[in-house]
Amino acid sequence: MNLDDFKIENMQFILNEDTTLARFYALIPVKERLIERLLEHGIVLKSWFDAVFDSDMEKLEEITGQEQEVVEKFHSLLHLHDFKNRSLKELKSINAEVIENVLSQGYKKSLDILMLASEKSVQEMSALLKIDITEVQRLVAMCQLMRLPGVKDTRASLYYDVGLCSPVAFRESSPEEISEKIAMYLTKTGSEKSMPLKKELATQIAVSKILPM
Repeated sequence: MNLDDFKIENMQFILNEDTTLARFYALIPVKERLIERLLEHGIVLKSWFDAVFDSDMEKLEEITGQEQEVVEKFHSLLHLHDFKNRSLKELKSINAEVIENVLSQGYKKSLDILMLASEKSVQEMSALLKIDITEVQRLVAMCQLMRLPGVKDTRASLYYDVGLCSPVAFRESSPEEISEKIAMYLTKTGSEKSMPLKKELATQIAVSKILPM
């Protein structure tokens, strides 16, 4: 199960000043041509770029028409948001007894849950993990949300509570829409959780658009 072997063409969503780090800004003026040349040579997935990067740097320089420094920077950006397989013990916002039940069945990491969710129904997972269906839904959603950059337990639980239950929900939203939802939730509940920065949300939305689902 490969969770971040995305399409090279989708890097257009990441390579913008409001959706990436300043150290990658130099790639923005050349992104269209760079992506175009890679696609022309059949390099359509991140893993395919990596294969050539590891075996023949000169070929990549020739293909992209860019110097080695630019190619290396592009490679770094491709891996900036690599999937992080988090321990389920980090999920403090989920009832401790629920987590213990899941751990006792041999599922320790977020990848374990994502793989299980790809193979079984919510009802089957509930029986297997010995937790309620509502807890299964929350657990799977939290693991999905933690695929987004900078999202750990606190952020994931905030997003889940405002109704953003998967990266797909981010694809269909704008930073302004998400900020409004969160502001209403924080006001209504009196929660002390912090409001995400606009650039943080913009980056998470951009990454949600490239993640394989």
